[in-house]
Amino acid sequence: MFWEWADKAGRVIGPVLIHYLVISILSMMRLHADAAFLTSIAAVIVLPLFWRMYQKDGVQYARKTPGKLTAGAYLWIAALGIACNLALTLAVNGILSFFSFSNQVQEALFASNFIVQIAGVGILVPIMEEVLFRGLVYNRLKGYTKTAKSAVILAAVIFAVYHGNVVQILFAFPMALILIAVYEKWGTLRACITFHMAVNLSSVIITAISG
Repeated sequence: MFWEWADKAGRVIGPVLIHYLVISILSMMRLHADAAFLTSIAAVIVLPLFWRMYQKDGVQYARKTPGKLTAGAYLWIAALGIACNLALTLAVNGILSFFSFSNQVQEALFASNFIVQIAGVGILVPIMEEVLFRGLVYNRLKGYTKTAKSAVILAAVIFAVYHGNVVQILFAFPMALILIAVYEKWGTLRACITFHMAVNLSSVIITAISG
């Protein structure tokens, strides 16, 4: 029983630890690169492996047939992502201002070269994170937990905690719940990738304009 539980836990957390290990190795290499560049390089390195794992999981966890998105659906999902980003950002910033906190991690990501932010933070990282956290972690949890609600909550907690600090957890946890809802509604990773890209790209652009 214990080994069965350990195997399931390893299959859920294993991919997350792989990504953490890659990030750690890149950080120790002293590449003199900023946070956005290192995060983007890590995404490029792990994405092929995660995508292969996701494809293999398709049979084992019997995912439903991916939904087909129209151009209108993509636009609607992107608009929804921007709206949710603005709403959550306002809410989190209000909490941070009340308690006099600052989000140094996010500030470091958005201090990079604008092109790196667009290509890396805005495009590459959302693709990798959706394959990892919705494609692998969430789908595997659905196969292991007794209820769908348990899988949703656990997947959101893992996504939030992995972002590393209390400030980002305030944003990442509700965002994870929304991303899972998007994934379930449209039945394809393309939907939550589109949503996640819209969130990150709008953050990059708003930060650049306001800065």
